[in-house]
Amino acid sequence: MPLTTLALPPSRLVEDGRQVVGRFGAPAERNNLIDADYRGWPRALRWWRLKEWQAVQVASPRLFANLALFDARLMQLRQVKVYDRDRGVKHVHERKLPPRALRIADQLHDSVNRHADRGGELTFRNRFACGRIEVEVELAATADAPRVAGRFALLCDRGASQVVSLPFAHGGMYSHKGMFPVEGELTIGDQRVRLDPAEALALLDDHKGYYPYVMRWDWVTCATWQGGEALGFNLTRNQCRDPVHHNENCAWRGDRLGVLPAVEVSRTRVGQPGERWHFRDREGRVDVTFAPTVPGDVHVQAIVVESRYRGPFGRFTGRLEPAGMAPIVIDGWFGMGEDFHLRC
Repeated sequence: MPLTTLALPPSRLVEDGRQVVGRFGAPAERNNLIDADYRGWPRALRWWRLKEWQAVQVASPRLFANLALFDARLMQLRQVKVYDRDRGVKHVHERKLPPRALRIADQLHDSVNRHADRGGELTFRNRFACGRIEVEVELAATADAPRVAGRFALLCDRGASQVVSLPFAHGGMYSHKGMFPVEGELTIGDQRVRLDPAEALALLDDHKGYYPYVMRWDWVTCATWQGGEALGFNLTRNQCRDPVHHNENCAWRGDRLGVLPAVEVSRTRVGQPGERWHFRDREGRVDVTFAPTVPGDVHVQAIVVESRYRGPFGRFTGRLEPAGMAPIVIDGWFGMGEDFHLRC
């Protein structure tokens, strides 16, 4: 059981139009934010405002990968990024999609999120009730990236979840973060990489939110095996109301989870060699520095959509003191960060 005791989830995140706010140790049966009262708008307008996505990060000694289906209504995205740590090469398959090209399910117990076209497919088969989330990817080679293919499973009965339902100034958000062993394989070009659950980990990010017209957050996440122990963390500064009491910051040790306080973020030497992102709290329990080493930017400029997204990979150093858990020393762990700005 987690060292930090989290509440039992409600059956539905929204009851009678009101969002149930809290931090839970398991997913709800329905993450039905579409049913929440938002500015008194009818359901059809609420649907256009609600943003949804499912993403998985995979960390192994050979590679680091991020796979995502993202629905911002006016813009959708299928994204697979794989960094070959041995060769120091990053491969990106990214396709911007028109509205309604994909749909994100409202629960993880038994659902499928998928997009397929002539270029390939990415599928999340959510079987959380059975202790698994299965991922299948098959993307053809392009002029810029090799073929990426594979099947792997997040072993959700062997890790730990944190599910949050948090308020914004208007409406709110839901997020399911979890760290789990992963098994299967990925093929990049002609190189097949086995994902062994004794040395590979996956981080889950299932998310919905009534974000403002300008969406903004800072986020870093990382997972690694160290001395036979699975360790990881999630740190975010987002648009939640009263972040001291409403945030999603946490750390993992195997199947145990410890809550962390709200963080403040600063950056030095932005866009230059030696750039650093600093995540700290007011109590001295979070002191983490991220050094971006592998760029990952998405720039979109359209009439009603503008993206100034930075999602680099890189290395972390620092120290965490999660509630109810021994301090965690971070020494060169590899993960990812986001400096997210989307007008949509």
